Amino acid sequence: MSVQTGRFRTSPEQVPVATEGINALFAAVHAAAPRDMRYIALRETGEPVFTLILELPDGTENPLPSIPAAAAFRRWLSGQTEDDPAPCSCTVVGRYSA
Repeated sequence: MSVQTGRFRTSPEQVPVATEGINALFAAVHAAAPRDMRYIALRETGEPVFTLILELPDGTENPLPSIPAAAAFRRWLSGQTEDDPAPCSCTVVGRYSA
């Protein structure tokens, strides 16, 4: 399983805009319905910090670049965060699923 995470902090005033962008991104992902992909967006409670986690089977190409709303969200991120929102690859060291 391939896992990528992206984490970013924005200003408190930008939280509604970031949330709206994430909602549009996920609506587009749902419409495109890529197979075998798990994607989640989280916001730290009470903080303007967001984390996006993408899981794909090994050897599967990331479908997000082909979804226009995903590209639009990435463009928006480039000027709105207080840190580097670039995705990073992760290694799963533990998992539980029932």
